Amino acid sequence: MKSSGNTYYDKMHRLGKFVTVGSILVFCGVPLVVCLYYGIMPKIGDLLLAAGGLCAIFIPTGVAEAFGEIPVMGSSYYVANVTGNILNLKLPAALNALKVANVKSGTEAADAITGLAVAVSSLVTLVMLLLGMLLMTPLEPFLSSPAVSTAAGYVLPALFGCLVLSFLSNDVGGGVIVKKRLLAAIFPFALCIILYLIIPDYYDLGQGFVMVICIPIVYVITKIMYKKGIITVEMPEEEKKTEEEHA
Repeated sequence: MKSSGNTYYDKMHRLGKFVTVGSILVFCGVPLVVCLYYGIMPKIGDLLLAAGGLCAIFIPTGVAEAFGEIPVMGSSYYVANVTGNILNLKLPAALNALKVANVKSGTEAADAITGLAVAVSSLVTLVMLLLGMLLMTPLEPFLSSPAVSTAAGYVLPALFGCLVLSFLSNDVGGGVIVKKRLLAAIFPFALCIILYLIIPDYYDLGQGFVMVICIPIVYVITKIMYKKGIITVEMPEEEKKTEEEHA
């Protein structure tokens, strides 16, 4: 007999696969039907030539991001992929929800919480896009003003700043404290900077492959530092014992 946890995950993954396949069919089907109807179907050679550079960047990047984001977002990753804007909105929303709820990632409770966070952020995005579409013309003079244009340039850095702050904290959620975990990222970070300085013209094309290489490097370094006692992990049970000993 399956446990409730397995039943929950099975249902979520089944629904996620169904929605993902349906979304892919819609995303690809609409332009295909339009091209066939108007007789403007591009040649396969031209299509591959135009998409080659983009695929070289985004396929490795997508694979690398999946390894880093799925453990945090769980089954909500299906919704995040369909609605997009994962790094800028969905992932920060999921991380903040886990931190506020004080829930450890990878659990059924964390999966439900991140699902709610990603779903709400997606709905908020849709509402904001709808309002922007309706108010674009009336607010055009205000939106094109120098003050608003300057402020808009700080939106993306602010979002990434919030994401970075969550990674700087030792608290990874659920009462789990990981100390000195950022030390494992020093070498990969330095490697990325060196590669950018050596081959700046080609770095954008190969950044996806660099991410794929850096993920196992971070894993190996983290494991070595953990075994040597440099990186330490304190579980909630250990914290309670420590408090009792001090008392």
